[in-house]
Amino acid sequence: MLKYWRKLLDTARFFHLGWLLLASFSVILFILGVWEILEHQIFKETLEASAVIGLAVRGFLVFILLAGWTIWIVYHFRIQLIDQLSATESRYRNIVENSADAIITIGEDNRIQSWNKGAERLFGWTASETLGEAIGMMIPGKLLQSGELLCLAYGITKASEVKNYQTERLDNRGRTIPVNLTESALLSNGKVLGRSQIIRDISELQTIEHQMRQSDRLATLGQLAAGVAHEIGNPLTSISSLVQLLERRIENPDHIGKLGRIRANIERITKIVHELVDFTRPQATDVQNVQINDVVENAVGLMSYDNRSQKIKIDLELSPNLPRIKASPDKLHQVIVNLLVNAFDAMKEGGDSILITTSANASSVSINVTDNGGGMNPEVLDKIFEPFFTTKDIGKGTGLGLSVSHGIINSMNGSLNVNSTPGEGATFLIKIPKES
Repeated sequence: MLKYWRKLLDTARFFHLGWLLLASFSVILFILGVWEILEHQIFKETLEASAVIGLAVRGFLVFILLAGWTIWIVYHFRIQLIDQLSATESRYRNIVENSADAIITIGEDNRIQSWNKGAERLFGWTASETLGEAIGMMIPGKLLQSGELLCLAYGITKASEVKNYQTERLDNRGRTIPVNLTESALLSNGKVLGRSQIIRDISELQTIEHQMRQSDRLATLGQLAAGVAHEIGNPLTSISSLVQLLERRIENPDHIGKLGRIRANIERITKIVHELVDFTRPQATDVQNVQINDVVENAVGLMSYDNRSQKIKIDLELSPNLPRIKASPDKLHQVIVNLLVNAFDAMKEGGDSILITTSANASSVSINVTDNGGGMNPEVLDKIFEPFFTTKDIGKGTGLGLSVSHGIINSMNGSLNVNSTPGEGATFLIKIPKES
């Protein structure tokens, strides 16, 4: 019934019934006024009963018109306010629902009362799955045990809000997500009815900050390494020359053996110095149109002479007809060799195969080097491309191979990344733009 009344009233609004009533009221009053003047001037002898009836009719008509107009005006402004309120509510609902951030509301009982689309995208749960559930479902256990909910409640009590609080939340797969959380109290007449939370994923921001910190460290280390390489390089040349001179003049086999060990260590130091120089100031190289597959095959062919490769199977799945890219073949060859050496070392205690694949898409050419070795934990992954970081035994590695490789690929406007899980091997992914 109300539906039909609403439709009828909306139709009345469409035809501006209120103003028609007001116009009709004005016209009728004018006609009645003219009629009364004519009645007194022309119809002198009017029956008393007729006059009473006329006055009653006129009064009734005036009352009906005034009542209708008053009701219309009240209804009109009421509907206008309702429409404005509805439009405002719809606007704010759209802002909340379509926000890129997760926005949720929580009742006094710590149960979820609303869940926007941003929360669905971030955490993976739909609104129907979360409404009425305890907020603790998305808080890591260690934070619940440390009393995070109590800390937030204290902040709400003292200041009615908690701004830019960095913490962690869980998604529907149990994955931990670093977030920035702002929480505000929901008040009604000074009473707290619940609280709202705006949650933003800061995973990408933390990655960028980590890269910036790493870049700063690399720049500092680069300056230090350049100075060290210069200061060490010259004395090493002199020492190496003196050792070679002594080897030619001394005939004692024992002394010659000791000099040989000295020379071997000098060569190792010289290698480190060269890597430092390459790391801090990459040498200018000849850029050519390179066929990636040829570089990979040459690198694999070279490493086949390494004793470590005898027990390891290297499979190649090279995509045919790859487009050529502009790059330094020698530097790219160095990167592939470094990755193979790294894979050999990773499989000393397990693993027996390496898979190298190449592919291309509309914008780049890719090389993936995958081994089935022991893999790496997250702590190692965070530092894998830092200079001087190595998991090898002392004297077995300088910690510069992957750093230098990372710098070479970056100089080609490409990217070198790694995916690894402990016990499941590792995959190094190289992407180089076609117009590098």
